[in-house]
Amino acid sequence: MKEDIEVFLIEKGYSIATQETYRRILLDLISIPNLEQIGAAALLAHFDRPTWGNSIQYVSVTASRQFLAWRFGHNHSALSARVRRKKSKIQRSLDSEKLLALLVSFDPHTAKGRRDLAIVSVAVDARLRVSELSRLCFSDVDLETCTLQVIVKGGEWGERAFSEETANIILGYLPYRQPKPGVDQLFLSTQGLTKGSGMTVNGLKATVRRWGEKLGFRISPHDFCRTFALQT
Repeated sequence: MKEDIEVFLIEKGYSIATQETYRRILLDLISIPNLEQIGAAALLAHFDRPTWGNSIQYVSVTASRQFLAWRFGHNHSALSARVRRKKSKIQRSLDSEKLLALLVSFDPHTAKGRRDLAIVSVAVDARLRVSELSRLCFSDVDLETCTLQVIVKGGEWGERAFSEETANIILGYLPYRQPKPGVDQLFLSTQGLTKGSGMTVNGLKATVRRWGEKLGFRISPHDFCRTFALQT
């Protein structure tokens, strides 16, 4: 049935990032015995995993329903399965007051301001480390499904979900993002000789430090991951 998955992805015309996300989900799905007879409850139970958040479960069930309808027809018994998508917001890090002060300090009329707002939103919402923010590629961000892929600690690929609010913030940054040829990193330098190049780890750390200096309190990139943890 692996061949069916590839045909399905091609016929649906999904973006490359969506194809990668759906492929992993569907390869997991087809491990279920007697897939043509599975019911809605069994499908929901298959993707009800303690380490998965609401967004990942929602995308997994949605992708599975689309594939099952394509492969077995629209009378398949699992097509009534639904995961209610919870209304999400950017998870607060530092404390709410400081995070709000940081977010409103960015000038939305400049490339740097739009970029910095996107950095904080993605860092907090998708709980990314500074090294992961640096190597996150635009082609690995799927704004349709609100998911991203990035190489995480240990050198493995990891998948993260983020809110629709963060997706809109990324969309607002894209018109200001002007990469040099061959550069795919999402977050780019906006000034000087490195303008259009991907931000380095040291560059990101320096940027975050300057945010804190401007506002009068200390900030480090690790604060954003801790903020997510405090809010979950």
